Amino acid sequence: MISFFRKIRQKLLSQNRVTRYLVYAVGEIFLVVIGILIALQVNNWNEQRKIRIAEQSILQNLRTELLLNIQNLKTNIAYHELAHKSSFELLNLFGTDISSISSKSLDTLLFNAETVYTFEVRNGYIKSIISSGNLDYLQNEKLKSMLTSFEGEVVDGLEEFDVVKDLIINRLWPAIDGKISSSNRILSDGEYNDFPKGFYTSDYHWFFQNRLIEDILSNVDSWRIDGINDEKALLEFFEELLLVLDQQIETNTKS
Repeated sequence: MISFFRKIRQKLLSQNRVTRYLVYAVGEIFLVVIGILIALQVNNWNEQRKIRIAEQSILQNLRTELLLNIQNLKTNIAYHELAHKSSFELLNLFGTDISSISSKSLDTLLFNAETVYTFEVRNGYIKSIISSGNLDYLQNEKLKSMLTSFEGEVVDGLEEFDVVKDLIINRLWPAIDGKISSSNRILSDGEYNDFPKGFYTSDYHWFFQNRLIEDILSNVDSWRIDGINDEKALLEFFEELLLVLDQQIETNTKS
């Protein structure tokens, strides 16, 4: 093609047709510029196509990780609500006659009330796309903002349970050790059927007449209520993030 244009230029010069040569030269330059622009546009289209494919893969991986977090957090909330319910049942027994209630039933209630479940957030993929700079592949500004604030939302949603754990470990357990059998409380849970039975009987009459125990249990559950509310707020954040993800995935699929 280049040799073809060269021959035309040489022919025009040999015929002393300078004006036509200049017009032709300008036209040739114009064609070259158009060719370069087209090549750049095609390259840009290819790059954009690669970015959109990468974005769709990122969105799908984020969705998979987020669904696991939603499922696990819902399980945690259910366990903590059971713990709250058990705590309320125990608190309503303080200062009452508990003679008709079996020690096994009370062991089960107390075991539920003193248990704190840890939510292990899955955020490895989110951290990787932020640290790698691949967050810029995402078009949705709201989605990018939510992913950037993800870690902070998780911290806010779970921090109350650190206080609950501290109250149980450092206040409740030392107060009831030697009076309420740990072995029998553990045995009351279905997952510990092979756990050895405690050799002494728990003194629940002492337990439900003890003002200190009542205050500790009240504090534990008040903090737990706040924690449950924070977990539910975190769940709402996760579900909103999932909605934004699904909307963007659908938009990309249609485009």
